[in-house]
Amino acid sequence: MFRELDRYKPDIDKTIAMMGKTYEDALSHRGGNVTIRALPKCDVEHYSRLDLTRYNYRNDIDLYARDLCGLMSESFEKRRAVDDNMIPSVSPVLGIGDYSAFVYGNIEFQKDTSWSKPVLGEIRDFRSLPEIGTSFWYGNFLNICEEILKLSSGAGIPFMKGFFSPLDLAAALRGEAIYTDFYEAPEELHELLDYCADATIKFAEDVYALARRYLGGSKYGMWLIDKCIYMSEDIACMISPRLYRKFCAPHTQRVIDHFGTGHMHCHSRALYLVKEICSLEKVASLWIATDPNQPRPIENIGRLVEDSRGVCLAIDCDSFDEIVANMEAMRRGNVSICLPVEGVDEAVRVTEEFKTL
Repeated sequence: MFRELDRYKPDIDKTIAMMGKTYEDALSHRGGNVTIRALPKCDVEHYSRLDLTRYNYRNDIDLYARDLCGLMSESFEKRRAVDDNMIPSVSPVLGIGDYSAFVYGNIEFQKDTSWSKPVLGEIRDFRSLPEIGTSFWYGNFLNICEEILKLSSGAGIPFMKGFFSPLDLAAALRGEAIYTDFYEAPEELHELLDYCADATIKFAEDVYALARRYLGGSKYGMWLIDKCIYMSEDIACMISPRLYRKFCAPHTQRVIDHFGTGHMHCHSRALYLVKEICSLEKVASLWIATDPNQPRPIENIGRLVEDSRGVCLAIDCDSFDEIVANMEAMRRGNVSICLPVEGVDEAVRVTEEFKTL
């Protein structure tokens, strides 16, 4: 199904070295690295082509894994001529329900995403949840990962899995009531966030251990998860910097410290949060998703570079002209700039033009 990694990325050694240097400089608060990610439609079409409602996730996870890996290998093959910073990787695609259901609860699948419902009617109810590691979706997610690794590990393709931050996980378990918990139950909220940090660490360790069984002897198979963790800070975009520093930062920092390096994610709805996340220790990158009708990161790149303290900012833009116009500002920090394009031919063209800047 999969071919060797260097088939899909003939310059994989160069790409790994380039991104490795970028993250090393980011951790040392040194700028000067600007790389490009071209985004042809074939990079994302597997999200719409994979119908998540087709599977029962009990008896046919092997079918799910084959379908997913087939779509991913097809995508990698189509874009192999693109010389950008993209590192091919495999990861379960299940929507967002699995990001919290590993603790407790069920997943409701739609065609191209999933959800899980809050399970904590009262904030203190987390103390009565089953022991972490005993829920159906904890074990089933590991089984799904293993089926994917059986199909992909022979090719040495890096494995990837992201996680909710402690606050994101707490919000998924608690629901919208968490916004009043900041004021009405602050001590119990800290306890819940501490519980979520512990749960994330255990879950990630088990996922990583499984991946290491299959990829430990490969050259780059563990590159995206070894001594690091990828986490979202979506819910933090709805609170103030003061609340983030008081409630969220300590627990997110504890997870980062456990693994070594953090790769984070937030939204442009709260660009003020960039400074807070990048003030955490050992954060190497921050992907800022552009929200509709909200400030665009590329249009605020000067301030964001200053706020980032060298953390590599992964942002998008609408045109190559925007890259050219903002290159000087981006070079003062570290930036991975993503440019959506129509097809692979355009992706090849813009990445070659990028090399001349």
